[in-house]
Amino acid sequence: MKRGFIILLFFCLSIVFYQGNAEAVIGVPDVTQAATLIVPLMEKGISSVHNTLTVVNDFCSGTQIIHWQVWDIDGNAMTGLSGNVTLGDDKQWVSDFATILAGASPSQLTQLTDGSFYRGFMTIDLVTASTALLPTDGAYPFYSFNCLTGQTYYVRLLEGAANGIPMVHIEGGVSTSLSGIDTATGFYDFLDNREEIDADARHYAYTSSNGLAAAEDPNDKIDFILSRVYVQGNGESRIVVWAWSPAGLGANVSPSGAGFGPFGFLIRSEAGAVTTNTTITLPHVVNVISVPGDTNGTAWIFDVPGAYETYAFSFNSANFSGNPAITWEAMFESTIMHEFLP
Repeated sequence: MKRGFIILLFFCLSIVFYQGNAEAVIGVPDVTQAATLIVPLMEKGISSVHNTLTVVNDFCSGTQIIHWQVWDIDGNAMTGLSGNVTLGDDKQWVSDFATILAGASPSQLTQLTDGSFYRGFMTIDLVTASTALLPTDGAYPFYSFNCLTGQTYYVRLLEGAANGIPMVHIEGGVSTSLSGIDTATGFYDFLDNREEIDADARHYAYTSSNGLAAAEDPNDKIDFILSRVYVQGNGESRIVVWAWSPAGLGANVSPSGAGFGPFGFLIRSEAGAVTTNTTITLPHVVNVISVPGDTNGTAWIFDVPGAYETYAFSFNSANFSGNPAITWEAMFESTIMHEFLP
């Protein structure tokens, strides 16, 4: 009995000590317990049934506080579209963009309007106390324990379609000096201990995982973003590229706004043939790119500037009101190659 109690106590203490440590590869967005979560696209149809549902899970013992903040697609914080939530053991915070927007003013809805949608993105941070500050403020009360996981669901429930993808998981409590080179921390500003996912951080992940000396990314670019697309028949595809540089170039400075680009955009069919070869711009932090043509395959985006925390995924969907059986949604995280390493 005593031996069993000691084993149980050791297990419980292990969880307590473990939950504060970064435990995956630093520099890439692993789906693991994190201290910060990013929803790279919050989207609600203005006159359609599209909505975004979010679920945040807390896996740490005791009471935790999260602070959430909505930003527009250009990286401007939406005043008042934020809040603090207290979570207990294994509790969830469940919300959706439509509910959040119920508290928005007409001018805020105008600011969030992007074509036929309200769009933005959301940051969710573990904090030591409730706050009205932004995570880019120096006095923001970051808490470094990695307690959170999150999922995002993009739904058209009345049309019988829904799909989901993990939030972007950003670990906290990361050393600000890794292998003598500071390339992997400072997500919101240069002093925080949140991991980065820009080109230098991704190169750090590559070098550290392969026993190589830490170094900055050789050409300071994310060489390729590869996204699976399905556009044949009644299908349509959209690629979401989230590129944010709050610590480097500024929270509301997009890649194109900083003078970068245009960026190569190429589509190869499943047989390898090039069907589209053009360029695009990335004029926002949240860029939603409609895929042209009617060829299933892979879309390539070239040379996103390395200073940007970058994540991408593709929406693939179809809607046929006459036959719900061929109404569908399929989502895929894009492959990000910070450096072409054959």
